[in-house]
Amino acid sequence: MMARLLDPRTLRENSSITRWLDPRNPEHKRAIKTVISIATRHSVTGRGRVAPEGLNCTLTGSPAGIRSFCGDLREWDEIFRETDFKITDGVELGKMFRQLSIRKTDELVAYGLAGDPRLDRFNHTRHLNSFHVKFEIHERRRQTEKAPSIKKFGGTHLEADEYHRAMEDPDAVIIDVRNAYESSIGGFRPPEGGAELIDPKMRNSIEFPKWLNSEETRERINGKKVLMYCTGGIRCERASALLNEMSAAIDDLNPKGVYHCRGGIERYVKTYQSGGYWTGKNYLFDKRMEQTPSQAKAADHPDVHAKCCLCLAPWDSYRGQFKCSRNLCGVPVIVCEKCAAVATDKPGKLVCDLCREGHRAPSEAPDLVGLKRRAEEALESGGASATPAGGNEKKRPRILYEDRLFVRRLPLVVTASRIKEDVGLKDVRNIHWLSDRKGLFYGSCILQLKSPESLQNILERSNKGGIRVNGKKVKIAECYKRDDSNLFDKFCQREYPPVGC
Repeated sequence: MMARLLDPRTLRENSSITRWLDPRNPEHKRAIKTVISIATRHSVTGRGRVAPEGLNCTLTGSPAGIRSFCGDLREWDEIFRETDFKITDGVELGKMFRQLSIRKTDELVAYGLAGDPRLDRFNHTRHLNSFHVKFEIHERRRQTEKAPSIKKFGGTHLEADEYHRAMEDPDAVIIDVRNAYESSIGGFRPPEGGAELIDPKMRNSIEFPKWLNSEETRERINGKKVLMYCTGGIRCERASALLNEMSAAIDDLNPKGVYHCRGGIERYVKTYQSGGYWTGKNYLFDKRMEQTPSQAKAADHPDVHAKCCLCLAPWDSYRGQFKCSRNLCGVPVIVCEKCAAVATDKPGKLVCDLCREGHRAPSEAPDLVGLKRRAEEALESGGASATPAGGNEKKRPRILYEDRLFVRRLPLVVTASRIKEDVGLKDVRNIHWLSDRKGLFYGSCILQLKSPESLQNILERSNKGGIRVNGKKVKIAECYKRDDSNLFDKFCQREYPPVGC
């Protein structure tokens, strides 16, 4: 969840909190009602977005009201006891919100990673013969869930001072995951000989997966320590998880870790009040419009390249809600005070920098559903580490079990007896069904074999002509050792896979 909280009193304050939940969290409907109730009780106003993965808000209130609001969130759910509340003093009275408005969305950040909400209607359908139906519905829902799990694949948080030092690493790249119009008025400038800055040149966040999937991007980040940043950290949560998921699923994509600044630019410029490696302004989506380091001077940042889109004079403030006139673009553009009247009378003359240079975003989107499936299967088989820390390689040491195999793409309606018969009665000892967090089987299992010779026999058959279970060709791979050596201790074989609660 993320919220920015402003104070309407003479001594104003701003506070941000970030809290993400895994997609399709069943508590999100109850959460929105509770948040609205708490906010109303403490006269907190503002706007927000709620999705199954969490809450993103910009709110205003008095210092006492804001602190009571945060305190009540912590009392309501212990997940908020670890939430990062960010508070800023001195916000002007005129920048408070008049009402409270929180709307429901599919995603907090519009990366195009949400599932198909129409399939939610199956959650309310009851069938007398539900065994087969539940499998079919579950498979269809899994195929539409694109969002990478932040819990499994989220990037490593760095505090502001750690992120500052990381930008000095020549073996690192820095990715600004904000939109281009935000980046145009300010961004990080790593020191000479330090990290390489990469600008995705995005008109909107939905272009990020396509940019990340491009061959040029992969070449630039492969083998590098990847540092991401955004306004408050929320977009980096999903962006870093997507990159980690892709690297777990794609053999030739191997960054040396994916990191982002805890609290984003907002926390960094508060830590480095003279600016540090930040230059220019931080674009904000509330009534403050932008943020600058409190002790920074304009002369300290002569390289800010923002300009009026009409006269091209230096200008770094977005006012008037002017938009690019080019077809299918419509991103905000900067118009200086002198050109405001012309922009209002002749909006067709407004063109953003990306359209002016003829920039086109990559068009090929990654197979998000397939990537997610392969990445999670790699984790379950022990073949990859989701979130490497300290720059270590993401692949685990190649220590393989001599008596286990990982099987995927099984029919959803299958039995242990059928698997043993089709894979090899003389080779298979036990079958451990794999299920998701809801206890539903999704077509994967771990085989315990009778001997190392059995393992080699099955692999040879799989490599030569493939192995079919109940008529469906399955995928078989060796299992890496991890903290599951006791998986088959006191094991009781279940004939049928689990079907959830």
